[in-house]
Amino acid sequence: MVEVLCGLLTGLGFGVEPTGRHNDGCFMAVFNVAAFRPLKDFKREVAEFARYLKSTPPSEGSRGVFYPGEVEHLREVERLRDGIAIEDATWEKLRALARDYKLDTELGLA
Repeated sequence: MVEVLCGLLTGLGFGVEPTGRHNDGCFMAVFNVAAFRPLKDFKREVAEFARYLKSTPPSEGSRGVFYPGEVEHLREVERLRDGIAIEDATWEKLRALARDYKLDTELGLA
């Protein structure tokens, strides 16, 4: 169903299609949870479900069980704490661009 809504409905293809279509369609569904049930109860049950998922034993060699968005959140916290690793060659290109646009001193790259 995801392929139908994201690929076929948008006209952007499905699966592996070598014809040049992008296969990168997007479909968004928005629900007014309160129209179905009390929001407080729904939030409580979603939290219970997340705890249930997190208690699932991870497969061998896995770092753990993650719910959608958790890995990205952990990466953001790590990068805010430690910064973002950049290859030396890329860093030098960025420094050169800053020099070219006379921003190196302002950005502390001089």
